[in-house]
Amino acid sequence: MKKYHFFLVFLASVLAITLSTIEVLAQNTSKPLFIDKPNTLITNSKQLTFVGSRSGEGYFSADGKKMVYQSEREEGNPFYQIFLLDLASGKSSRISTGKGMTTCAWLHPNGKKAMWSSTHLDPKIAEKVKAEYTERAQPVKKRYSWNYDDQYDIFESDLSGKNIKRLTKELGYDAEGSYSPDGKWIAFASNRSFYTDELTAEEKKIAEQDPSYMMEIYIMKSDGSQVKRLTHARGYDGGPFFSADGKKITWRRFTPDGNRAEIYTMNVDGSEQQSVTRLNAMSWAPFYHPSGEYIIFGSSILGYANFELFIVDANGQGIPIRVTFADGFDGLPTFTPDGKKISWTHRNEKGESQIYLADWDHEQALKLVIENRPLNKSALHLSPEISADDTKQIVDYLASEELKGRMTGSEEERLYTDQIVNLFKQWGLVPVFGNSFIQSFEFTSSVIATENNSIEFKGRLEANLKRGEDYQVISYSRSGDFNAAPVVFAGYGIKAPATDKLTAFDSYKNLDVKDKWVILLDHLPIGSNKELNQHLLIYSRPQHKVTVAKNQQAAGVIFVTDVGLKNLKFEGSISENTLPVIKISTKAFNRLLSASDAKVKNYSQLEQSFSTGKLTEGFSLSSQYISAKIGLQQQRSTGRNIVGKILPAVKSKKTPKSVIIGAHGDHLGQGTGIDSSLATATDKSDIHYGADDNASGVSGILELAHYYSLDAQKKQLKKPVYFAVWSGEEIGVLGSAHFTKSWKKQTGRDFNQDFEASLNMDMIGRLRDKLQVQGTGSAKEWAGLSEEVALVTGVPLTLTSDPYLPTDAMSFYLAEIPSISFTTGSHEEYHTPRDTAQTINHSGLVRVIDVVRVFTSKLAHFNSQIVNYAHVSGNSGSGGGGSRNFRIYLGTIPDYSQEGVKGVKISGASKDSPAEKAGLKAGDVIIEFNNINIENLYDYVYALQSAKPDLAVTMGVVRQGKKLELNITPVLKE
Repeated sequence: MKKYHFFLVFLASVLAITLSTIEVLAQNTSKPLFIDKPNTLITNSKQLTFVGSRSGEGYFSADGKKMVYQSEREEGNPFYQIFLLDLASGKSSRISTGKGMTTCAWLHPNGKKAMWSSTHLDPKIAEKVKAEYTERAQPVKKRYSWNYDDQYDIFESDLSGKNIKRLTKELGYDAEGSYSPDGKWIAFASNRSFYTDELTAEEKKIAEQDPSYMMEIYIMKSDGSQVKRLTHARGYDGGPFFSADGKKITWRRFTPDGNRAEIYTMNVDGSEQQSVTRLNAMSWAPFYHPSGEYIIFGSSILGYANFELFIVDANGQGIPIRVTFADGFDGLPTFTPDGKKISWTHRNEKGESQIYLADWDHEQALKLVIENRPLNKSALHLSPEISADDTKQIVDYLASEELKGRMTGSEEERLYTDQIVNLFKQWGLVPVFGNSFIQSFEFTSSVIATENNSIEFKGRLEANLKRGEDYQVISYSRSGDFNAAPVVFAGYGIKAPATDKLTAFDSYKNLDVKDKWVILLDHLPIGSNKELNQHLLIYSRPQHKVTVAKNQQAAGVIFVTDVGLKNLKFEGSISENTLPVIKISTKAFNRLLSASDAKVKNYSQLEQSFSTGKLTEGFSLSSQYISAKIGLQQQRSTGRNIVGKILPAVKSKKTPKSVIIGAHGDHLGQGTGIDSSLATATDKSDIHYGADDNASGVSGILELAHYYSLDAQKKQLKKPVYFAVWSGEEIGVLGSAHFTKSWKKQTGRDFNQDFEASLNMDMIGRLRDKLQVQGTGSAKEWAGLSEEVALVTGVPLTLTSDPYLPTDAMSFYLAEIPSISFTTGSHEEYHTPRDTAQTINHSGLVRVIDVVRVFTSKLAHFNSQIVNYAHVSGNSGSGGGGSRNFRIYLGTIPDYSQEGVKGVKISGASKDSPAEKAGLKAGDVIIEFNNINIENLYDYVYALQSAKPDLAVTMGVVRQGKKLELNITPVLKE
């Protein structure tokens, strides 16, 4: 809803967020949140509406001579109706029917018709009018709340209110519509998905209490046909408006808990969704200036008693600039089509809201916006030649304190991607999609805890725990209410099979945990046996421990740790889990031990005894029970790929396939938003600089893009060469997968119709004796080319054929093009804060980039196709990419981009593998293996350990909605 009244609801519900909070936020950041200096952007203001207690949402006609608005001004009707104001005569006339609830009007660009939302077809109108008057007559007024009546539909009529046509008919609140500048499209908001989507119990509960939770942005033809959903994020997405050129839409997106909102923009097809504000407040009702240079909006950043207007660069460059300076509410701003006047809604001291009109100084506004933009030139000064000086500049910049580890979707990602875009522009690269080098994609980036969270000890010890102090929910926990259940301590919670040298390790030996909470020590025992420590490492991940506990039929899992209790940490993309999972403090655990019959009453002593092996068997905490309420909501963010291309100087008669060179730019941030950090406990929250992983690879992309942008090099090219910096690699190769999977939607052609080969650079900054070229089995020609390149460059190469790699190269091989990846190998600093710029071997890095250059030239300097895709069998020793740590090999290829799938979705099976022989196909979802239920990848890991080589087992899969049972015979890892 674009409405001012949403603000009233919000104000009443979140007054705990005060101006003092904002001041603290400002004090704790190195940069101001917004520019708060007096200006004269608005002058000569006057009040336009006077009749009734509420008027708002005034939108101008295309010629600027009329305004359509909503107002409560008629006797006998307590609800808004739509009116048309002639700005020359000052006369208003009603357009809507005068019945029901009405809102959100817009005038068609042809000046002959209007669009508005209404419930006038609701058969219960009379009852609702009576109920509203009865409520208003009460001496004690209830808090105002906007009614998301499911009878709201969008209508059009002529300007006299005749010839009414219904445009939407779906059950749900359809409103907040606006026409595109050419009048062919309507953008609107709706919660219709509440009635059609499959929701979790928690989501359904939230949506029933707050219907705005399911609001999403849609677009449709102006006659109501061709409806398309544009957003898919939980929380209120609403108030969409087109830019003056019709290419963009701006809207506001609330967090799932409804406490904050930011201003977003996207293309009209829903692509490239990005926030342009980062105020961590309620930013609301955005509107493009006709110039397209900036967006005006309202925000609560100064406190909810003083809602003010701000402008911000339309691309989010720079921070917002304050526009209004009066007390009270100022919101719902709009501009006249010529951009010279502004209209907005102001609430006076009586609590009445009315529409105001004023002159707008665009030149002053544009000057302020431009002055506030970051410098448009790159901080990097690179030469056209591939040099160590260049690579050092690039790595030093990307692995700097300023970029804070380049987490996917972070503000720092926006900063460095903007820098690279500027370089691509300077060098004359061509955008791939439209006019933008940025390809954005949505991903699950975090979870938030709802109010429905509590832990209670019952029995011998009665206590209510405090979240953030005594306990914390773990992000992959199941949500719901969990009745009191008995409690068992199970040591480290590890089950590891025996090896030739080591006996089996079983924390659950002689322990019954069925339908009981299992309390576990974190990490793994650290004894003197280094071989045992290494063996237990892969079985000690928390997710794996949860999988083991689930297969022991535990009711829930509790980890004991004092790390990460204050804030809920996101562990990566979420797969469905059936167990509640929490962590409790050592202090809370000591209280449980003290009340129990356990021989050891202290956590430290217990942990030391289990770590050294003095104690190995768990025990029951008799007469002790724990109940829990857990509520989690997903939050989604936007990642940013950068893709540009260089075209041959001479255009071929026949369009050749292209070559694409890529490297991921994202890393682990400060190690706290993802669970793959290998840092120690003391430095885990430090910046993970990611110099080798993968600032080194990005330096290769920039050096090669600059090199091939030279006229002399373009003249030698016979094929287009694409250069890409991917996002989301560290959380599942999400960016490159999005690029390949969205190609057909964008172009209408299969990916392998347009691309011949992919070259990937991932961790190329530690060259020692040899450079690894991975995935050469993806085309038989790679071996011969590698032989030539090694001779030309003098760099020793080592080749591995397996194309199923846990890096971006996998995305392209799955898209059925030959794909190889270059790496100088892993090291002790991998995924730790110690992977710094100082550790890079720049002379070696230049040699690696030169290898990739020669490969590229051998592909792109010829009209003919040099390499041809080969579907090869995976290497049993590598487990087909997804199973490289397992003793058992199946040859399934996981779909690394899957989210929210119950089971393990696969993108294919290696040639001649057990999986292919069993009949597994791309798109299958594995839900059972060897009589073990599979809900996520960790279940799958656990289940594989239960199988024996050369002994057939059953596998349950879901294929196109139908469950199938297949027989599969695992083989032993070589």
